[in-house]
Amino acid sequence: MRTATNKKVIAKSVKLAPNKTIVKKAIATNSKPKELKLTTPLTSPALVIPTSPKTKQSQLIALLKSPNGATVQDLMKATGWQAHSIRGVISGVIRKRLGLTVISQKTDGIQHYRIEGA
Repeated sequence: MRTATNKKVIAKSVKLAPNKTIVKKAIATNSKPKELKLTTPLTSPALVIPTSPKTKQSQLIALLKSPNGATVQDLMKATGWQAHSIRGVISGVIRKRLGLTVISQKTDGIQHYRIEGA
């Protein structure tokens, strides 16, 4: 263990397993905070829309891109998922992660979902 006398940086090494050591650095309170840099690019591979027709997510997107959209029942038949899973994927993955605009319309008492601009 090494300590600095001027309170700039205190370094500790932690032994995890034989031949593996991690060095942790702690910054003292009187030093200036460092600027954080973005390590991952903004165009992450997670933001790419899947194009393979074999994945269930791409099947959902294909059904939602049809002019009339699709009902939860249609999406359940195509994927084998339950209704709450379908709604979760629409909200969490398609809307938030992929950034697609999903329109929800109720026609004759049946909820239809579709992707805008398709």
